[in-house]
Amino acid sequence: MTTLKESILQSAKEVRGELDAALEGMDYCLDWKANDDEWSAREVLWHVLEDPEGGIPKAVGGILNGSLTELVIIADETHLNPEREAMDLDEIRAALEGFFADLEETLRDAGDDMISGRSVSCWFPRRSHREDRTAQDLLEGLFIRHWRDHVGQLRDIREALGLG
Repeated sequence: MTTLKESILQSAKEVRGELDAALEGMDYCLDWKANDDEWSAREVLWHVLEDPEGGIPKAVGGILNGSLTELVIIADETHLNPEREAMDLDEIRAALEGFFADLEETLRDAGDDMISGRSVSCWFPRRSHREDRTAQDLLEGLFIRHWRDHVGQLRDIREALGLG
């Protein structure tokens, strides 16, 4: 029987593969947008890497070790800054590698009971909404489902650019 942690890590591996495929050949067009209302690939990537601020591994780690008492989640934030705007695709891929390594390290000693049972109060200031979410909720929702949605957005950018 597959454990919750194993399932999450397997899904993370799949998301990583989907993301790698979506980024293939996009070196020259990280900042291209179909229109001003849409995000570029760079904006999408930094949004998922840093949502919530500091990233999912940091937030989940804080939930699991009890140091995080509140998590602020700002919807639709790109988290771009001058340093990130200057990065090439290889540097962004290195940040992605670091994210996945941090995620594995964060979950290394976590049991399923910790992942499903420990929670934090999440504040969504743009929606004036608060709710408790478990580490599992964040991993399955804000990470796996959320990232898959944005991988689809990257695929749409690829298609618009004629990259297939």
